[in-house]
Amino acid sequence: MRADRNIRLLEAHALCVNMSFVVAVIMPYYRDEMGLSFRDFLLGEAAFAATVILLDVPTGLLSDLWQRKQVLALGTLLELAGYALLLVAHGLGMAMLAQSVIGVGICLLNGTNSAILYESLMAEGREGEYRKREGRRAGLGLYSVASASLMSGLLYRLHHALPVVLTLAALAIGIIVAAMMDEPERHRRMPEKHPVADIVETARYALRHPQVGIIIVFAAVLFCSTKMIMWSQQPYYMALGLDERCFGLLMAVGFALGGFSSHMAHRLDGKVGSLRALTLVWLAAVAACLGAAAHLGWSGVALLMVGGTCLYGMAAPRVSEAINRHVSSARRATILSTQSLLVSLMFIPVSWAMGRVSDSYGMQAVLVFLALWLGVAGVCLALWSLRRRQVARRAAAAS
Repeated sequence: MRADRNIRLLEAHALCVNMSFVVAVIMPYYRDEMGLSFRDFLLGEAAFAATVILLDVPTGLLSDLWQRKQVLALGTLLELAGYALLLVAHGLGMAMLAQSVIGVGICLLNGTNSAILYESLMAEGREGEYRKREGRRAGLGLYSVASASLMSGLLYRLHHALPVVLTLAALAIGIIVAAMMDEPERHRRMPEKHPVADIVETARYALRHPQVGIIIVFAAVLFCSTKMIMWSQQPYYMALGLDERCFGLLMAVGFALGGFSSHMAHRLDGKVGSLRALTLVWLAAVAACLGAAAHLGWSGVALLMVGGTCLYGMAAPRVSEAINRHVSSARRATILSTQSLLVSLMFIPVSWAMGRVSDSYGMQAVLVFLALWLGVAGVCLALWSLRRRQVARRAAAAS
């Protein structure tokens, strides 16, 4: 069946675009090839986030108007171009440009892959399989980067450029896989207004939606933080004085744990509600940061593995499924992109603060800062959710 073919190709595409051999040694690469620090790396990531802020929702609208598989192939091609720029980059300016081009590619992929999966299943009345299939697809992506990370340390020792070159080869295969997909049947909405006005209206609709709005903001804070925790691992290894050859193995273990948690998260369906599950993930992230900050050591390494990719793997399929369930295909990719945009919007100020804390006080202080950020944001979100429920009850009583 067409859905099964698309599922297989989406899984293959996830393997290709996530087979990043350079991720596990990105900090040594920045240090040795460009003479940059962790703070400089975060500036590059901020450039990536700024690109996502500018383009994530417009590219989601593009995906709602164009063929999804064309958008997926274009996004993979631009990601390849960004890594090619990273291969020849020297200095912070070129690194930021490379990250920005990668960001454009990621914008085109965000939401589009999930939308293809959901609509392929919906065309055959199989929407109930979505969370399981999405969790498997996300899990395979994390398994892919884990397997690539296993070789990263050795490849980096052989030649610093090898991890980037092999990443480019994997992305080239991903372009071919995307072009082979079948376009799912859907209602393609033509904008009734200027595209910018249409984007703003869709984003406003998403944030004001009684269910979708709180999910989007919750996911933005949580996924911004898990991304920070994930990028904190390599500076943490450096603070421990570990050899670069260990980086790939340790990052691989973390990504594999994330893949397993994403792959198996659907088994909690019916046993733990989404709100309770996401709350537990939130508390676990705070505990992981504080535990790793309390003492530099192997226990901290393990906690950062759990607090980064593992918790993300558990939460992401639930968030995506909840959004898909509440929106139509005409706006699905745009709203999924709105959720991704808010992650990047929060990442810029938090990463800037994290870089300042890192330069002044070290990695342990960075992790304490992350725990405080999650704690304060969690309390604010809880109060906002309670306020919205009270307003909804009053409105229902008045009617």
